[in-house]
Amino acid sequence: MKTPIAIRSRNNLVNILSLCVGLTFITTWLPLLRALFDGKSYSWGMSYYGISFSGKGLTLDYTILIVFAFLYFLFFYSFNWVKNRLIFYVLIIWWWFHSFGNLLYDIIKNGDTVFHGDTLNIHVSISTIIIPLAIASMLLVVTIIYKDRKLPNTNIPWSRLNNIKALIVLSPLVLQMILFVIGEPHGITDSIAVIITIIQCFVVHLIFKPTKVKSS
Repeated sequence: MKTPIAIRSRNNLVNILSLCVGLTFITTWLPLLRALFDGKSYSWGMSYYGISFSGKGLTLDYTILIVFAFLYFLFFYSFNWVKNRLIFYVLIIWWWFHSFGNLLYDIIKNGDTVFHGDTLNIHVSISTIIIPLAIASMLLVVTIIYKDRKLPNTNIPWSRLNNIKALIVLSPLVLQMILFVIGEPHGITDSIAVIITIIQCFVVHLIFKPTKVKSS
């Protein structure tokens, strides 16, 4: 199997983007894992440009979470590793419309939007903060695309360190499964699993960070 080669090195703008994407990834990764491990005891739902998706456990609508998770991982990978940069540009624009465009659509159509996190007892009204965040993220997207077009290509191969980071970030999935399966809904074990899942969303991008390995 051919070793992937990074054609972009690390940079601060992409580091900021990684955190922003990690924040929005929560809305996909958390219900995906909970519906998978909790089964029918977990109800989830989302509105996507006026189309409602929901279910208890693994239903037909669950496939939309799988599709979104795949696109997120492809997006993380495209930061540094996709040679055809048009793919990265398309994905970063998709991410903005997927995250902020969808929320703006919902606000325009339905008014105030409230995020409910029952396990951690979080209820946040986001209509007053989503517009400046959407504008800031759009400026970030435009700036990253503009600067990326001018960056020289690098040649950094996928290293053993990337594999180690993947193991560290994804190995807690076993613990998350156990906690979600044995725990009571909204109980302490559920809360621990949710916190681990949220942390995962913010660090999953580290798997794809290229690292130059010093030759001995």
